[in-house]
Amino acid sequence: MTIFVPMKDTEKQNKAFCSTNASQYALVELHLHVDGSLTADDVILLAKEEGVDIPSSREELSNMLICPDHCEDLNRYLHCFILPIAVMQQTSTIAYGVESLVRRLDEQRLLYAELRFAPQQHMEKGLSQEAVVKAAIAGLHKGLAECQNGFRANLIVSCMRGKGNEEQNKETVRLAAKYLGDGICGTDLAGSEARYPTELFRSLFAYAKSMEVPFTIHAGEAAGVESMRHAIEFGARRIGHGIRSYADAEMKQMLKDNDVCLTLCPSSNLQTKALQGVTSYQEYPLGAFFDDGVSINISSDNMTVSNTSLHRELEHCFSAGIITPQQAALTVESAINHSFLSEREKEELRRRINMN
Repeated sequence: MTIFVPMKDTEKQNKAFCSTNASQYALVELHLHVDGSLTADDVILLAKEEGVDIPSSREELSNMLICPDHCEDLNRYLHCFILPIAVMQQTSTIAYGVESLVRRLDEQRLLYAELRFAPQQHMEKGLSQEAVVKAAIAGLHKGLAECQNGFRANLIVSCMRGKGNEEQNKETVRLAAKYLGDGICGTDLAGSEARYPTELFRSLFAYAKSMEVPFTIHAGEAAGVESMRHAIEFGARRIGHGIRSYADAEMKQMLKDNDVCLTLCPSSNLQTKALQGVTSYQEYPLGAFFDDGVSINISSDNMTVSNTSLHRELEHCFSAGIITPQQAALTVESAINHSFLSEREKEELRRRINMN
């Protein structure tokens, strides 16, 4: 990867790089939800097939899909997923949702992404989790076959925080193990972190370890560093968000000691009020992680809900003066190193990026 020498004047540096070079670092996306990234056009098409009523007004529809400026917290943010999930309840609509996202990421010239979704949220019309997973894999393969720019991707199947779904979560992990290497690369834990603490899922991730399924866990977003501590103890190789650890020296040391990467999503974190008092990109504490040598990757989380993309996230960071080109390059290296690819596949991805 080309490493640029920054100019001495920070303001000039950021102006120079924010609009012209962000795209060269927007290459690997590790934290991206399929349902939160359906476009309005996707929803219109899939709602017709699913028989779901949607507003006739494009503006009203967008208001249902995009996080409002006045979003109070993560729970309000999660309301934006209700409609996208409702229009992906058949094998055809699930497959199309994945396929559409893959094609759009290829158009954005990304090289690799790990796309996550929760199979148990797509069973309202009687599908089994396995049928959902197979449909998503079919959509992935179809989308990849249509890619014109060499984009590659895998799927992460997410378990859900909640009560009474222990067997469903275990089934998600079992399916991750069954289809590992065939479109599936790992599992995850998503949902309302504050209501359902990470500690409750210890046995679930012990099962994932026994099945040799790589996993990431959403933590340190709506709850504190104790949530992250449990995720690391369970064996998570990445933590989704983890932003609340920025001022915790002990947790940052724990992240380094265990070689755990944080997938940080600035726009999403600002919208969900993940950090009290932090309301702008300029205040977003990326530097606290760079300064202490914590591995981080910048991701978009939900392209539609957060009205963003990986390119846009990096542009925000450059414009705000919270990242340098060298640091941006480090985030790409961290993404490759902590992806759920094999070592051979990682090396091939590094080779492609060096040629990019």
